[in-house]
Amino acid sequence: MSVSEFPGKNLIPTGSDNTKAFVACRLPGEAGKILMTGRFYQLADNSPLSSGKEGFLMAPFATGLPVLWLEAEETVITGAGSLSEPAFPIVIPGLQAEQQLSMANEEEYIYRVTEITNLLKAGIAGKVVLSRQIFVPLTKDIPLMKLFDHLCRSYSEAFVYLAFFPGHGLWIGATPETLLKYQDNIIKTMALAGTRPAGIHRAWDDKDKEEHAFVVDYILAKLADAECAEIKKSLPYSINAGKASHLCTDFSAGCDRRKVAEVVNTLHPTPAVCGWPAEKALEIIHASEKHSRAYYTGYLGPVFRESVHLFVNLRCIQLAGEKAIVYAGGGLTALSDPKTEWDETVLKSTTMLSAIEKMQNLAD
Repeated sequence: MSVSEFPGKNLIPTGSDNTKAFVACRLPGEAGKILMTGRFYQLADNSPLSSGKEGFLMAPFATGLPVLWLEAEETVITGAGSLSEPAFPIVIPGLQAEQQLSMANEEEYIYRVTEITNLLKAGIAGKVVLSRQIFVPLTKDIPLMKLFDHLCRSYSEAFVYLAFFPGHGLWIGATPETLLKYQDNIIKTMALAGTRPAGIHRAWDDKDKEEHAFVVDYILAKLADAECAEIKKSLPYSINAGKASHLCTDFSAGCDRRKVAEVVNTLHPTPAVCGWPAEKALEIIHASEKHSRAYYTGYLGPVFRESVHLFVNLRCIQLAGEKAIVYAGGGLTALSDPKTEWDETVLKSTTMLSAIEKMQNLAD
């Protein structure tokens, strides 16, 4: 099946022989790095996931931006060593016309958290995820492959990636959250919600457990709705992601490859990045956030003939024009404390902010 035969609408080829998309990525817990290059396309849906084609897919958080699909013309799996720059130039693109920027300070963010928490206390919704943007001026050229290698070394259990779609996006990140892994007719996913500083060993507090439970219940229900077989889940446990620790529950289920795109559509967006119920949470997010998330809290990952690896786009940077845009957010429930929620976004943003600072110093 060629890209032009995918059943999605408005398939628009945007690459050319001289304009290639490029992705470098490293799967969690693995040493080898994956390099993909090829033409890329704007898609109306994620149908390549069920096709058996090889490439890299990047989907936005919500409607308004296309799904980006790199159809791999070349795939190289390297060792753990540092990578060199690709043979063609990587030019930092500007913002998409649809994308809005807004950097909320502490006072503004706490005000929005308080407003949303009051709605949750009134029973309007069970959970809402609020995010914010942080802008870092790019005073020097960022050594992109060195930044990618630095994240690989620093976050061995994260999915680390650098994705370049000419004119459409340049993103880099180290996300701890799997959306879906498919192999041998088995899918695996996780509920990752509840955050505190790493190194704390006491029991998780009620707010974090409540936030996590929303995601666990949601995933169980969605896997059942998709008629997945033999659904199994683990007990919740703690995992570290940089300076943060999260509550995690793992799931596995039987699934035919032809249903992978459908299952992903069913799962996304989970309460971990949106809230619950999804429709009401999205309504509150759009009314409260003054910026566009774009591909932050969307999903992305490499797609192979025999397997699919998708991750939620967290702990990420968008490079646009002369700035780096760092994204961070947190899940709000009726038990949320506004100041604590601000502190959580500060904690989560340190992963990318410290990496950008290190790269700018290297460029001196």
